[in-house]
Amino acid sequence: MGDPTPRRATHIPAIDMVKGWAIIGVTLIHSWALADSLWMTVLFYHAVPVFLVLFGLNSETWFRSRPRTGRVREWYRRGFKRIMIPTYATVVVWWVMVLIVRPPEPMVRFTIGLPFWHAIGWLSQIGTSWFITLIIQFVILFPAFHWLSRRVGGYTLFGICFLLTMPTLMFPHWIRGELGIAGWLFLPPRFFVHVAFGMLLAGRVGRLGPRAVLLSLAFMIPFYLWQQRIWWPGMWRFGDRFLEMPLTVVLLWGMSQIDWIGPLEKTLSWLGRHSFGLYLGQMLTHNFFLYRYGGACDLYGCYGGVFEEFNLWLYSFVLIIGSIAFVLAGNQALRFNVQLRERGWRLPDLSV
Repeated sequence: MGDPTPRRATHIPAIDMVKGWAIIGVTLIHSWALADSLWMTVLFYHAVPVFLVLFGLNSETWFRSRPRTGRVREWYRRGFKRIMIPTYATVVVWWVMVLIVRPPEPMVRFTIGLPFWHAIGWLSQIGTSWFITLIIQFVILFPAFHWLSRRVGGYTLFGICFLLTMPTLMFPHWIRGELGIAGWLFLPPRFFVHVAFGMLLAGRVGRLGPRAVLLSLAFMIPFYLWQQRIWWPGMWRFGDRFLEMPLTVVLLWGMSQIDWIGPLEKTLSWLGRHSFGLYLGQMLTHNFFLYRYGGACDLYGCYGGVFEEFNLWLYSFVLIIGSIAFVLAGNQALRFNVQLRERGWRLPDLSV
């Protein structure tokens, strides 16, 4: 099945707004300000998977809007600049930070191979870096997703990805036992179905209406009942994972209904457009406070150290300030790169 004629992508503010909502959700996850409340389990805990649905949506839109010749090469060039350069900058700051702060061994285990793993984008030992490592892997894999979608169709691809995601829900304890927690968190098939669903949305996101919302709600209700163990409690893990796809549809439609509110649209859109950099900055800030004041998080919650010594709403604000500062510093570095290149310095062009 050949590529359709390339089409110019139309900017849809709701997409950036949902990404902005998601980075706020990530902040609340890291700060533990809402703890394990219903707000978190029903809504904000799903922020990162919503990001991955939007990754599939935006990536497929990008591929459809480019001519076939040279598209994959341009994808990887763009991905290196947008993803790897900020990641490398973050890793450098992280190494400086840990060499100064010297976190205890349970938090960071230095090995001879650790710089190598960081160099290839496998951010072992850096707290909350699993999302970054996942995105790097999906950037590498996405041209194959797009190619397969063009050959077998988007719905067939979705079915294949659904089947590949299912074992991660059926045998999570065995997989964690074999790969460890980090290997489990870094495992792309856990979210294959989310990326494929986002690709299906790519051609429809501008036409979402009440019918799509009602259909999404019809799926979300049983998924939430499973997740909350109200109905068919043995299916809670499946409900928890699958509700993130219709939730994305509802969020996109909801944001499209309020994007006329100027200050809200501008704020959420700015957060959304800079969400990757904000995540990196928040990751560094969060790691610093954990190293300095202690505290720990696992799959079931956060406890000790910073989570007991600080007002967690104040800590949320600190995480936001740290993430914004990182983005502003990165933007200034890009401007400085442009200025030096204009003065004749032989520096790589970092603009995307």
